Amino acid sequence: MAKVLISNLDRDGEVREFIAHGRAIVGSAGGAALVKGTFEPGWRYSTDVGPIVGSASCQTRHLGYVLSGTMRIQMDDGTEYDVRPGDLFDIPSGHDAWVIGNEAVVMVDQSPEATRYAKGGTPAPVSEDRYVALVRRGYDAFNNRDIETLVSLMAKDVVHHVPGTTALAGDHKGIESVLSYYGALDELTNGTFRADLIDAHGDGHGHVIAIHQTSGTRNGVTRVSRGSILFAFIGEKMTDLLEAHADLAGDDAFLS
Repeated sequence: MAKVLISNLDRDGEVREFIAHGRAIVGSAGGAALVKGTFEPGWRYSTDVGPIVGSASCQTRHLGYVLSGTMRIQMDDGTEYDVRPGDLFDIPSGHDAWVIGNEAVVMVDQSPEATRYAKGGTPAPVSEDRYVALVRRGYDAFNNRDIETLVSLMAKDVVHHVPGTTALAGDHKGIESVLSYYGALDELTNGTFRADLIDAHGDGHGHVIAIHQTSGTRNGVTRVSRGSILFAFIGEKMTDLLEAHADLAGDDAFLS
C-alpha cells in the first residue's frame, strides 16, 4: 500500500528571502512540490529577485494560482498582463513583474521550474538540450496552428503513433498524414484543442519525453487530460512520436 506523505509548507519549507519586500517558501511531499510566494507592496522582480539569480528578466516559467493581491507581468517583448485573486496562470519565462497597489500578493506555483526560483549562489549557465528546445517550438506551433513551423520540424518520413480505439488511432506516416491527424483533432473540438507542455526531459542524444496537458471542448463538454509523447530526432528533424495517455479510455470516449 502506498504511503501518505505530508509536509507543512510553513514549518518544513525552505525560506528564500528576497532582497526586500517578501519571500518564497519551497516545500515538497513525495511527488508534490510547491512554491508559495509573498510579494509585499513595492516588490519588483528585477530589483528584489533578479540580483539574487543574476538576471533582470525572470527565466522561470510559472504555473499557479493567485490567493490575494494584484501583480502586473511584463513580458520581454513589452506586453503586459495583470493577475488577480482567483486567477490561474501559465506565465512563460522571460518577464519582469511587480505588485500593483497596497495589498500583498500571495500566490502558489507548481511549475516544475519553480523550485529554483529566487535560489541564490553563483548562477549556473543555462544550457537546454537542443532537442528539448525543438520540442518546445513544436508545441508552440501546434497550439498556434503554425503549419509552416510544424512542417519544418518534421522529417519527410515522420511517424506519429496514436494509441486507442478511435478512428484517430494508428500509425500516421509522413508529414501529410500527421498534419491530417492534427486537423482531425481541431475539427472534432471545433478549433479548441490544445496540448500545453508541462515539462520535457532529454537525454542529449535525440530523445525527448514531453509531458503535456490537453484540453478541448466537444458537444458542450470540456475535457482536460494529461499525456506524454516520446520524440526521436535525427539531426534537427522529428522522426518518431510515440503518444501515451494518462486516461486513454476517457480520452477515447471524448473523441469517439
